[in-house]
Amino acid sequence: MKILVVCTANICRSPMGERVLARLLAETSARVSSAGTRAINGNAADTTVAELIHERGWGDLADHRSQSLLPSVVQRAELVLCMEHEHVRHILAMDPTLQGRVRRFGHWQGCDIADPIGQSRARYAACLDEIEAAANTWKDKLKQMGLIV
Repeated sequence: MKILVVCTANICRSPMGERVLARLLAETSARVSSAGTRAINGNAADTTVAELIHERGWGDLADHRSQSLLPSVVQRAELVLCMEHEHVRHILAMDPTLQGRVRRFGHWQGCDIADPIGQSRARYAACLDEIEAAANTWKDKLKQMGLIV
């Protein structure tokens, strides 16, 4: 299964979501990538994001480079997980045939995951808490549905 995690600039929330979900699904057939609806190709992950990911043991984001959400990128994904409902709308406006494959990252919690960019380190950490909880739920749901092995 190919999973695409989407936020706006692909330097904060989606790199966190990608890294956490990829680690949680490392023993499965799933492959996780990320992109941004307004990303400029080639930007590094936000410094605070990289620090938090490392501190919590999710790995290293030194190799992350932002990627713009192009139709060719999104069409390769079997599941697209967006941080906000606005991202879902953006993707479905781009390609309405993706309707059944696009969900919010916080779908099971019934919420958007707000962008912490430019806010306090505590807000970044709270955002990562939300992403970790949502990623764990996605892992469980995908296994229950038999979509990952």
